[in-house]
Amino acid sequence: MNRIINHLLLLLCLGSATGVSAPVGARGWYELGATAIDAAKLESFFDEPVSGNKVKFDPGFRSAIALGAELTRYVSLEAEGGFHYNSIRSINGAASDNGELYQFPILGNLVLHFPNRTRLVPVIGGGVGAVFSILDGKDIALGASRFSSTEETWSFAYQGYAGLMYSFRPDMALGFRYHYLRNDGPTWDLGAGNDVKFNHLVNHSLVLAFSFRF
Repeated sequence: MNRIINHLLLLLCLGSATGVSAPVGARGWYELGATAIDAAKLESFFDEPVSGNKVKFDPGFRSAIALGAELTRYVSLEAEGGFHYNSIRSINGAASDNGELYQFPILGNLVLHFPNRTRLVPVIGGGVGAVFSILDGKDIALGASRFSSTEETWSFAYQGYAGLMYSFRPDMALGFRYHYLRNDGPTWDLGAGNDVKFNHLVNHSLVLAFSFRF
């Protein structure tokens, strides 16, 4: 890990040193693809006794857009907004588990680009921000409690992503990317001291990406 960090720092230094003569500007991208969520643990459900009951999700889809500014030829900063959808497959111990989850991540990213003599450009990035999460409980019943409403919450999140882009024009590229997004401890407050809480939501997404610069 230390070796990887040292290489990244070296790349940042090289990018800063060459940034004076390198053409820089604005860039952005669009993405669309599939997303899957690791099994989460249910930490609270109204006042029912829970002990990390597993919550499993069906595969869903992701879309996202980002805009940013190039600091050098190798380094850029960007603001990203996205959308994730997954339905609930099962909840351990629940008599009924019909529900859907919508996540809207808003993140600030630091991105490293690796231009070379080929048209293939590796990209890695990471960022922090928040996720606006909507839990739509069609009919979730656990013990004597039932959740049949739509609730919203904000929670801290961070991500890392990597991909390989093919530059078919100097200002446009198409490729694939993998995103790891962790939505930390989303808690939906139901009032009267009741809530529904997951320990965290870990999203894995594989997407088709289109990037542009101007």
